[in-house]
Amino acid sequence: MRVDSELFQDMERALRAGESGDATVPALRLYTWDVPTVSLGKNQTPEIALAPKWDAWTRDPASDPDGPSAVVHRPTGGRAVWHEQELTYSVIFPVAHPAFSRRSPEDFFGAWLLDGARRAGIADLSLERGSGGRDPLGLGAAPCFASTSRSELKWHDKKWVGSARRLGQTALLQHGAIRLGPAGDNLERWLTGTAPEDDRPWETLPTPEILAKHLALALLDALESA
Repeated sequence: MRVDSELFQDMERALRAGESGDATVPALRLYTWDVPTVSLGKNQTPEIALAPKWDAWTRDPASDPDGPSAVVHRPTGGRAVWHEQELTYSVIFPVAHPAFSRRSPEDFFGAWLLDGARRAGIADLSLERGSGGRDPLGLGAAPCFASTSRSELKWHDKKWVGSARRLGQTALLQHGAIRLGPAGDNLERWLTGTAPEDDRPWETLPTPEILAKHLALALLDALESA
């Protein structure tokens, strides 16, 4: 699907539903991207996050064969992400949902993603607390997949899922990219001319459709047991 402002506006409306007195119910979206796209966190500026390529790219995107086809802003925070060869997810939950009575949203969603991925037959996964990331541009904000945050998944000891969250008055939105190929490294390669070698066995991963099915089933089971 083509991700545009209308989709993100839908997420924004769902996040704010409880503020107007409407009930917020858990909602899951799973989708892929039509064209290679860079998404920026809500508070990022492209002049900084995409330096030194932004000025030339914005004048004539077609003149840069290594650049993305589009750049968008997400409704969540976090860092820049190159969307290609991946499954993207978003979940909207009431802040007061029973799932968060015994553990944090980070732990709940991390456990859900781990369960769904394992159901899809993916091995060598780990759920770990994060650490500071590399800053390959020297500009203070490493690309999303150059760092690991709390309760994010690693596959073969490298970050596999990049997630960001936004908290409203009565609901929260979590949004994330699940990598199904090495193309996510194109962001760092585009900006710096190089990227770390990633020789993980990408060919062993399931299709987006299979992974999406198991993630949806795993979330239903997690809600039933909450």
